[in-house]
Amino acid sequence: MTSAAFPWKNGRPPHLPCGPGDIAENVLTPGDPDRVRLLADMLEDVTDFGRKREFAVITGTYEGVRLTICSTGIGGPSTEIALVELAMLGAKRVVRIGGMSSLVAEYATGSFVAVDRAIGETGTARTYRAAGGEAAASPRIVNGLVGAAAQLGLTCRPGMVASTDSYYFGQDRRYRPVDDGQDLSANFIDRFQAQGAIGVEMESEITMTVGRAIGLETGCLLGVHGNRATDDWLDDYEATQRNLLRIAGRAFSSTEWELRSKS
Repeated sequence: MTSAAFPWKNGRPPHLPCGPGDIAENVLTPGDPDRVRLLADMLEDVTDFGRKREFAVITGTYEGVRLTICSTGIGGPSTEIALVELAMLGAKRVVRIGGMSSLVAEYATGSFVAVDRAIGETGTARTYRAAGGEAAASPRIVNGLVGAAAQLGLTCRPGMVASTDSYYFGQDRRYRPVDDGQDLSANFIDRFQAQGAIGVEMESEITMTVGRAIGLETGCLLGVHGNRATDDWLDDYEATQRNLLRIAGRAFSSTEWELRSKS
């Protein structure tokens, strides 16, 4: 029977549209459900489990390794739900794949960052720090992502990002179409830069902190969709999203080879 403390039924979670045996040990988590559909044709032997709320889930193989792609929606609460339910369904390693705004000119739009640490004060991460969570990626995943990108001829550098619960005010964006000088500004971007962050986004701190607390090995691979230092914006980022799968899929493949070679 289901209960308020554990509202699962017949081994199926209350949010993700899947059940026992459906989730691979290696998982990629984009935010946007539409990106799951975009990447589906890059996998082989795909099973589409459908969509429930912001959670779309598929499982297939990439370069011979079984791989699940599960969207998380935007921000902390839905990302936490996805991570916890994925872990209970058998996920072992999770890499967030998504976009960020660079805070430094040298990280141009279309380039990639393998997040090694995150700063921020997102509410969900704060909650999970009480359970031992820490916003630090698995070094093996970070190194695997950087190495896989190099194999593919793509530039990916490690770096620290800032995560925020706010897309507009918390990232010093206007919330009116015309800059009339009335928008609030708290200089969050300046503060993030002063702490050493090279980018800003909304889910990395949550992914790594929740993952660490519940026993997942995690990392975050981000494509630069915007650059706040140059005010450049990537209007068409389909190629960037596909390259996120190519890099992370190759990293998982290489990691699996490493694990087999040591067994």
